[in-house]
Amino acid sequence: MAVKCPPDSLVGMVAHKLDIDAGRLRMVGIDGLRADVNRTLRGVFNRSQVLCPVDTGNLRASGRRTPVVVVGNYVRGEVIYDAEYAAAVHNGRRALTIRAKGNGRLKFVVDGRTVYARQVHQPARAGRPFLAEALREVAGGAGYGVTIG
Repeated sequence: MAVKCPPDSLVGMVAHKLDIDAGRLRMVGIDGLRADVNRTLRGVFNRSQVLCPVDTGNLRASGRRTPVVVVGNYVRGEVIYDAEYAAAVHNGRRALTIRAKGNGRLKFVVDGRTVYARQVHQPARAGRPFLAEALREVAGGAGYGVTIG
């Protein structure tokens, strides 16, 4: 069995798919395999909820599982986090500079003081791959081969 994951090109969404090949499908039987994929998918979702970084709770609340379906020779289910910033949290992001429009200024509060600036530099942030880690732990522990990326 193999787990295939989409490339990191999804902007604003983190999703991993669990696909089972046709040979395994014939060997186990469709109903048994569907139950196995559903059980594994539920475990991946539950573990990812535990590992998900929490600030406001919006990222964790955006997580969901899709129903397990048979598509051609595959049994497929997905765990999806679709908050706008899910991919940036999961995969990390590069350093960036925020600039005020035109001749304007950026205004924000730091330690109770109002600060004005023409631009602000934010350093790169390392990813926190909570969904990939949950997939490795649960699907890998269930005997599935897991490949991320």
